[in-house]
Amino acid sequence: MKRALTTSAALIATALLLPGCGERSQAEAARLKKADAKASSGAPAEAKVYTASGWTQGDDASWQNQIRGRTQGQNEYSRITATHTSATESAPLAAAPASAPVAKAP
Repeated sequence: MKRALTTSAALIATALLLPGCGERSQAEAARLKKADAKASSGAPAEAKVYTASGWTQGDDASWQNQIRGRTQGQNEYSRITATHTSATESAPLAAAPASAPVAKAP
């Protein structure tokens, strides 16, 4: 029983440690990567259908404005505030009542 346990432990250790020996060098992968272009440089000419209006290819300022607008569209706080503001402009909220002192339980 003890021999079987020792053999099983040795096989498990070998199975866990052996894959590390076959790891490829990461320096090779770095050599194969190509340099990235700036995000504001845009999509290829055939992808113009998918670009947003108001954005000029290669213009960093228009790129930042597009990203800022998209981010604000995903911001729940600004979306709720805008909805709440437009709903309450026609009917203002009544003043909150003064809070009464809370009685302690016996």
